[in-house]
Amino acid sequence: MSAEKRRDERHAMRVRMDYRNRGGGDFLFEYTMNISKGGIFIETKDPLPIGTGVEMRFQPPGLDEVLDVSGRVVWVNEFRADSDDNPNPGMGIQFEGLDDGTRDLLTEIVRTIAYLPE
Repeated sequence: MSAEKRRDERHAMRVRMDYRNRGGGDFLFEYTMNISKGGIFIETKDPLPIGTGVEMRFQPPGLDEVLDVSGRVVWVNEFRADSDDNPNPGMGIQFEGLDDGTRDLLTEIVRTIAYLPE
């Protein structure tokens, strides 16, 4: 997805992410690579198909509570075992169905991350 199509600026955030298909199943875990007000990127060699609804749990830096959010896979960067030029396999998840409190909390988390020194 090109930068021109992105609505929100992304910021690096590497935390453990537990996720599963919204239809059920066991939670899997991987790590996030970045976050924006509108979504999150999960680094994985086994992304879910585009359009899949996802339930996610993660603990953002500086927050004592675990966030439970929903989203949908909107793009995938497939893992290519035959290529040395595939540094970021994974899936881009767009947040969905956020209540106002969760949306405000995510916005504040993104603002905080944006101002933290690297």
